[in-house]
Amino acid sequence: MATLFVEQLANLDFALLDPERGLVGETYLMDLELSGELDAQGMVLDFGRVKREVRAAAEALVDHKLLIPAAHPALDIQPGQVVLGLVGGGEIEVCSPDIAFCRLPAMAVTVETVADAVSAAVRAVVPDNVDAVRVRLQPEAIDGAYYHYCHGLRKHDGDCQRIAHGHRSRLAITRAGERDAALEAQWAERWNNRFLATVDDELPAQRPGHRRFGYDAPQGRFEIELPEARIDVIPGDTTVECLAAYMARTLAAQQGQTMTVRAYEGLRKGALASAEPA
Repeated sequence: MATLFVEQLANLDFALLDPERGLVGETYLMDLELSGELDAQGMVLDFGRVKREVRAAAEALVDHKLLIPAAHPALDIQPGQVVLGLVGGGEIEVCSPDIAFCRLPAMAVTVETVADAVSAAVRAVVPDNVDAVRVRLQPEAIDGAYYHYCHGLRKHDGDCQRIAHGHRSRLAITRAGERDAALEAQWAERWNNRFLATVDDELPAQRPGHRRFGYDAPQGRFEIELPEARIDVIPGDTTVECLAAYMARTLAAQQGQTMTVRAYEGLRKGALASAEPA
């Protein structure tokens, strides 16, 4: 039996529901091992097929989706709707086409439960000569400030339009060419486990102390309602370009000097923005 491996085959960006943390953005790096007999080409599986078919199976299951721990008793799950009762009070309601949900048969969304689901999806697409599938998921190792955030992009043609998807993102803030770790930590705390909403998408809330947002997009109708303390409303779109610019403008006004923000959206991608005080 032979084994092939692919490191960082995929970067999976998604949101998850947790009764304590609420709506959480996450990014996992996916490593893969396939063991089995060699085929007629002398391979376990051609790397081209691994990168094309196996990665597609993993991404189709969880990428840019809301992961739901379907066995948790605090959840009310209906077609196109999920409501989570939060520890300490309040609820999170998400209404979405089912294509944007991933229901896991588990009490919690963890590295292990997601890896089990991805492994099953991979097994379904590999050929019969593959006897064993091993999926390893892990968050990016970040030395410094980072935050878990969720958003939805109404104007996006692709899967970013899904209102409850998210990322785990690092952040770099500089002034006069020097990193400012204190400001990075402040913004990471402000946006950690938050839904970043666009003011133009706000709708009347159905629960006291909550705010609701929604829109129609190519994939369907999306709505979300959360406790007000778990939201930050942005005066514009929540693309990473707009978020970086918003941070830079806000910081320049507060600090009275030119500020530069390097904001990430998940792994190895993001936007740069600089702003001067008015």
